[in-house]
Amino acid sequence: MHIPRTIHEAAKAVRSGTLSSEQLVASCFAAIKNHDAQIHAFFALREREAREEAGACDAETAAGRSRGPLHGIPLAIKDNIDVQGMPTSAASPLFAHAAPAHADAPVVAKLRKAGAVILGKNNMDELAAHISGRTSCAGPVYNPWQLEKKLSPGGSSSGTAAAVAAGFCLGGLGTDTGGSIRIPAGWCGLCGIRPTYGQTAMAGVYPRARSLDAVGPIGLSPQDVRLLLHIIAEEPLAKALTASSAPVFSSLRIGIFPDLCHAASPDVSTVYSHVLSRCEQLGAHCVPVELDTLDDPGVAETVNTIRAFEFARDIAVDMENNAGAAHVHPVPQADYLRGKTISRENYEDALRRMALLNEQVSGVFQQTGVQAFLLPTALFTAPSSNAGREVFAAGRRLVNLFSLARGPSVVFRGGLAQNGLPVGMQLVGPFLSEGLLLDIADACEQAYGEFLSPCLR
Repeated sequence: MHIPRTIHEAAKAVRSGTLSSEQLVASCFAAIKNHDAQIHAFFALREREAREEAGACDAETAAGRSRGPLHGIPLAIKDNIDVQGMPTSAASPLFAHAAPAHADAPVVAKLRKAGAVILGKNNMDELAAHISGRTSCAGPVYNPWQLEKKLSPGGSSSGTAAAVAAGFCLGGLGTDTGGSIRIPAGWCGLCGIRPTYGQTAMAGVYPRARSLDAVGPIGLSPQDVRLLLHIIAEEPLAKALTASSAPVFSSLRIGIFPDLCHAASPDVSTVYSHVLSRCEQLGAHCVPVELDTLDDPGVAETVNTIRAFEFARDIAVDMENNAGAAHVHPVPQADYLRGKTISRENYEDALRRMALLNEQVSGVFQQTGVQAFLLPTALFTAPSSNAGREVFAAGRRLVNLFSLARGPSVVFRGGLAQNGLPVGMQLVGPFLSEGLLLDIADACEQAYGEFLSPCLR
């Protein structure tokens, strides 16, 4: 029996009756049982409930009814997002005895209303405070690509990306503060999106830094990510996605960064060059642009200041007088302690710098007439899970600025490097340009052709 990998293929099969939701869900749980002991993508499962929900979906299909575009489709949710009946632990001993959430987060409720079957909660970097995937209290998440090498999947949405890449689910939700959707999508060979700030509801999501946090989907293809995003989006973004149409490449201007070919690893540089050629073959005009703050250390410091200050402010009630605090991983522990030392004045200076950087990025779009920037997600492919702190700091170099700019960033599969690992590309656009970015990503992937996957299902 053929089990589709993408949401679009699976939804079509379920609607036509050639595949049942029960079969689809069963194949996911079989893969999880066979392989997740090596990957650790899931923090907790809801197998009995998911199988029952799949059966109910199949009964409705037989009766000619459908709950929506995700009818019977298995998804997974990062464990800092509330799922009714399951504890929200954020992979931290702080919440080892947390009570089950009494309600779904609004983004999860929208997925359920559209027919999704939630398989469980994904593992993650503890308190969403790293990009390695190795800091969870449940143990590290490993990248399904070249599993024997124990590579990082990226983080902090490590488990969601690993689960989709391994074929344990067809898509899922992550969160992104400083790259936590974009980097895992890039290093695991997936599509993921950090949407325009404020365009996905943050209620029922444990905070990392409220001025930067965003919920977004991770999937195998831009088409799948677009569908999930449209379902969870707030009204302005949902309208923009509905109104957007496929780009006319002959009038499309894409801002590129040729100097990155010298800064990136040879593998990433080669794939970036190929993707630029693909865009030009499709008819786009690739225009070199200058963005001097792209790799400015001051930008990283601005992100770090905002993130640490808000982290310490917002989780103090959980950290203080909590026996579990003594067992918090050193990475979030250090960020929390640093945040407590940052003055209100320094924090407000960082917010002002964020506003100025936001204006600068918007100004480049207006002055150059480009509709999107195209650049690699990271300067190198997935490193070892045990790589040093400086490696993971370098992994965020090309995403920091766009966290502060607050517009949308789409990561898609650029191709495979010579080392056999995926190379993610990111498209960045002005506010509410998600539809255009996803269409460009989809066209680029279609031009590439079949993309190999480590699917273990």
